[in-house]
Amino acid sequence: MSDTAAQLDALAAELADPDCDFDRIEALESELLTARDTDLIPRLQEHLAGAVQAGNGYGRHVLSHILAATAGSRALPELLRAFARDLGDDQDSLTATVTVLARQDRAHARSIILRWATGPDPDPDPDLRRTALWLLGYVPEPDDLDLLADAARDPDDRVRSVTVGTIGSHTKTSARAVDLLKALLADPSPRVRVSALSTLGFARRPGTLPAIHRLAEDDSTDVRAWVAIALSRFPAAEPATLAVLDVLAHDPDTYVREKAVAAREKLAA
Repeated sequence: MSDTAAQLDALAAELADPDCDFDRIEALESELLTARDTDLIPRLQEHLAGAVQAGNGYGRHVLSHILAATAGSRALPELLRAFARDLGDDQDSLTATVTVLARQDRAHARSIILRWATGPDPDPDPDLRRTALWLLGYVPEPDDLDLLADAARDPDDRVRSVTVGTIGSHTKTSARAVDLLKALLADPSPRVRVSALSTLGFARRPGTLPAIHRLAEDDSTDVRAWVAIALSRFPAAEPATLAVLDVLAHDPDTYVREKAVAAREKLAA
């Protein structure tokens, strides 16, 4: 066994130990990052999969960092499989890693994403499929809108919700993308309606305001609150927008009222 392989095994053992030595973990991680021993890639993949299986978010963070530094974009399939599992941590570092690698090697990233998300045989793992659809928003191509329109009709509202954000990556270049988002404001799932409101708020297209205004009467308190949040992102306050916010400022729900008042104050300023 090579020295680096022994170091990796020692690191994995420390990461799996509830009473681990963080200084030793940091030292081993630093040595492996410096070595970037490509012969370790299969072993890194194995240890990373084991950490995810064990629900070890810290282990996932450390091992993903080393794998990405060692293998580059070649590590994307394993990193995405690790990323797709909700282990209760924020995953900010891993999010940055996979998005940077995808942008650095768009063709490779898209070959993985399209196969898992919308190919003739989409990956049966729903978490992985949603992750692929999410990452597609970071490497968009105009032809993606057909497959995104199909994903936006998926029976799983979690798929539809993540698809909303990816459609949003096309709003600066495609009127069709904006129309798809406006249609999703009528989705039966509050989760999807909230995602559509958030995305349209960032897009800031004045022509979408009437559709956003109509959701001020939505049955969901989350949706009504997000109407206010979305409107606060527009650069100017139209009279109709201010009237909607005034109505929401008297909503029965405290959270909705707070967001409406905050949006009114932001637009007034």
